Amino acid sequence: MASSAQGLYSLATLIKRLEAITSRLEDVEDSRSAGHLKRQSTSTVTSAAVVETPSTSTPPPRPPAIEVQAAVPRTVTAYDEIVIEGKLKPFLEINKAIASPPLNEQVDLFAKVLATLRSVLHQAAACRKPDQKAFAEILSPLQTGMESVTRAKEAARKERDWFNHFTVIADGTAFVGWVTVEPKPGPYVNEIKESTAYYANRILKDFKEKDPRHAEWVRAFNGVLDGMKRYVMEFHTTGLVWNASGILVSEYKSPRSQPVSGPPPPPPPPPPPPPPPPPQAESVSSPAAPAGGVAAVFADLNRGADVTKGLRKVDKSEMTHKNPALRAGNVVPAGSGAAAKKPVKPTKPQALMGKKPSKFALEGNKWIIEYQENESALEVANVDITQVINLFACKNTTVIIKGKVNAVTLVNCTKTSVLVESVVSSVSIMKSPSFTLQITGVAPTIQIDSTDSGQIYLSKQCLGVEITTAKCSAINVSLPVEGEEDGVFEEQAMPEMLKTVIQNGKLVTTIVEHAG
Repeated sequence: MASSAQGLYSLATLIKRLEAITSRLEDVEDSRSAGHLKRQSTSTVTSAAVVETPSTSTPPPRPPAIEVQAAVPRTVTAYDEIVIEGKLKPFLEINKAIASPPLNEQVDLFAKVLATLRSVLHQAAACRKPDQKAFAEILSPLQTGMESVTRAKEAARKERDWFNHFTVIADGTAFVGWVTVEPKPGPYVNEIKESTAYYANRILKDFKEKDPRHAEWVRAFNGVLDGMKRYVMEFHTTGLVWNASGILVSEYKSPRSQPVSGPPPPPPPPPPPPPPPPPQAESVSSPAAPAGGVAAVFADLNRGADVTKGLRKVDKSEMTHKNPALRAGNVVPAGSGAAAKKPVKPTKPQALMGKKPSKFALEGNKWIIEYQENESALEVANVDITQVINLFACKNTTVIIKGKVNAVTLVNCTKTSVLVESVVSSVSIMKSPSFTLQITGVAPTIQIDSTDSGQIYLSKQCLGVEITTAKCSAINVSLPVEGEEDGVFEEQAMPEMLKTVIQNGKLVTTIVEHAG
């Protein structure tokens, strides 16, 4: 037993020495490739010395970790092949050939959004599905990129010949939002493509005779969306696929080469040296000031009368109550002490970071009008009976709807006016104070909820309308005066005060009417 144990010990010692020799030889090879001949000879001598070291010496250090490149998941390589290489690069080439510099900048931002999406796909292939909060943090860079593309569109409103191109890119960038759609993200990508068709067709019409390359530009951009749909339908059919046996999102690192080495791990490095002492501020008084905090307060109090020795006598020229000119200027001379620094006012772009981009587009059969401000006459023309008009978060805006639509909805709008000819189903107003609604044709129902202050103008054909209110106040309805010309209205207030009594075990509610 003793001989076998001794043999094992010798074998282990021999293995450790061979590992040390291998490590040294690798260092020699690295130094030789770098051209440090002198360092090479030193390493060779050192390695030879290690060979002659007796086995009783302390074991040599562990060999360095070997860098192994992590394999790229199939979902990511397919994304590169189908979307990036197959569709995005041809689009970038045709765009660079014909686009203006501002449009090139927006398209570069669009390409960065797709690169950010690739990082999200890589993380999903390595991690288990996170909760909503962690998922929102993962999507934050993607959302920031989409907002930058939209801001580029808003900044290019003066580019009249190219604004349709800017709009196509800005509206089409929303297709990366399929990562949040379940269980059918593929049709969502197709819906985004359809929402860009209106402006894409205008590009084809405007440049049909001028430059046929713009038609290629439209086809190339639609190809990016088609490629994304194909990729989603093949690899993420029911939603973004996560790795059920992967790591936690908090443990994930961006794709880099991961070190692979055997146990045990090396000891941690020594702690950093303590930071240098802060620079001593110039003091007016000769004695050194005590440490800060409560102890410093009591230390100053214990000094008694000496506590005021460090104060400086104020000259009469610096006293505002004895110097009217100084009091009028409300300025203390620079010699009286260091002036407090004023806070830096943020620049205009940073101050507007929280403002949402406006939107005015037809998506399928829905007109989306969002975040419009101070627009005096937004006109929605060429509508049909199947379309719905949705207004959200508009302010000081007037919307004119020409034609007969299915429905009109106002949500979270302020001081917004809507002029509509006819509505098939209803007009719904929710949380939109100080609204104005005028119906020149017919509407069967008007629903108002959680809204204060509003004005409704009805036509003679619309007197059969039903108006439903809930949690509303100061709602007035203007009715046309019989026998008068068009445009003459009589204003009547909607009742707000109700009286409820109990009759035969039931609640009976009536309107409170004031006489006199």
